[in-house]
Amino acid sequence: MNEKTLTHAVILPVEGRTVIQDGMIVIRDSRIAYVGPMDPGRAAGEEISCAGKLLMPGLVNTHAHSGSTLFRSIADDLFLMDWLENYMWPIEKHQTAAFSRTASALCHLEFLKNGITTHADMWIYGSSTAKAALESGLRSVICPTVFSRPSTETDDPLSASMEFTETWAGREEETRIYPGIGPHAVYSCTQETLRKVADFAKKHHILVHTHISETRQENIDCRERLGMTPTEAMLNAGIFENKVVAAHCVHMTDSDWRIMRDHGAAVSYNPVSNLKLVSGIMDLHAALENGVCVSIGTDGPQSNNSLDLLRDLKTGSLIQKNARMDPTFFPAEAAVRMATVEGARALGLEDEIGTLKEGKKADIIALDLRDPELTPAHTGNFGNLCSLIAYAASGRNVCDVFVDGECLMKDRIPCRIDVPALLKEAKEMADFMIRKSGFKMK
Repeated sequence: MNEKTLTHAVILPVEGRTVIQDGMIVIRDSRIAYVGPMDPGRAAGEEISCAGKLLMPGLVNTHAHSGSTLFRSIADDLFLMDWLENYMWPIEKHQTAAFSRTASALCHLEFLKNGITTHADMWIYGSSTAKAALESGLRSVICPTVFSRPSTETDDPLSASMEFTETWAGREEETRIYPGIGPHAVYSCTQETLRKVADFAKKHHILVHTHISETRQENIDCRERLGMTPTEAMLNAGIFENKVVAAHCVHMTDSDWRIMRDHGAAVSYNPVSNLKLVSGIMDLHAALENGVCVSIGTDGPQSNNSLDLLRDLKTGSLIQKNARMDPTFFPAEAAVRMATVEGARALGLEDEIGTLKEGKKADIIALDLRDPELTPAHTGNFGNLCSLIAYAASGRNVCDVFVDGECLMKDRIPCRIDVPALLKEAKEMADFMIRKSGFKMK
């Protein structure tokens, strides 16, 4: 039995609006055996002092494209479809399985350093993403991208995604990898493809991860082609008969929100990516008024361009307040829940992660309260700590990361990853790809 005890920490379990000032967490194998005030009699195994640190649930990033990391900052300041069709998709043709593994490994390193312990991923080369996930130790919901057209990886992306699920299903406890399926969007998948995705997901009880209504033009084109909104098209194809996480949802009708609510679908709010591509600002108030689960995602590093979920959380909260001209809308506590509790619920993992509670998986991050931007920390007040996380903290304040009770980062140093070697490999591979493709920097 593997046991360890995190001692003398300020603990924010998130649920219950409680703060434990001088607390400890006992980890037994992969789960939390005790969380509460310091009690030396309960300590077990290795004792790790967390004095001066805030322990909270690991962050949940519900929309990412791990394999795109090496495209960071090569085509910016563009509208979405121009960016996709004239820059991203042409250069993506030159990627390989090895390229995607290195890109995913770099992405997972950035997740780790920013306190993201669980992520939902959409990219081709699902097996490459899975290899990187195994190396990093992060909890990964991997939904290989499905197009109706061929991809760089294969002439049949749907079959490749199905094969990925059949390879990885049932191994979650062993691998921390949860297979899903990722139909890209209504503009890149036919209704026939979406119906096949829906049927497969239903048969295998897996998550469907997709993009919906990211831009106005997507809605206009969908109405012209199918006579319905993208949400209605997904409904028509049977997608909502499954557990669904839909990224963006910027241009939704009242009927679209009702469809999401009635089918228990979740939204991944991607504020920074939407701002950068000038896609618009999602109507968070409408989503919440309709009782839709709203989580948060970074999107890919090619469209964000960083993967700092805490920094995105601040931006995402503040633009919503300004959109409604109401500083009381979406308070800090709701923002913290979005990145933890609601993220877990969106992925169907709320019984396992998202809060610090006995019996749950020991996915825990520590923020260093001795950092100047987190000082003063009024640790006896739940609201103040939530404000500290939502408005003051960023990934640079994350000092320790545990997933399944395993320490993946200690005092800001990753435990599994050879960082210098990975950074060197990533730079060399990106340079090679750009030379080979003849890509001209914008």
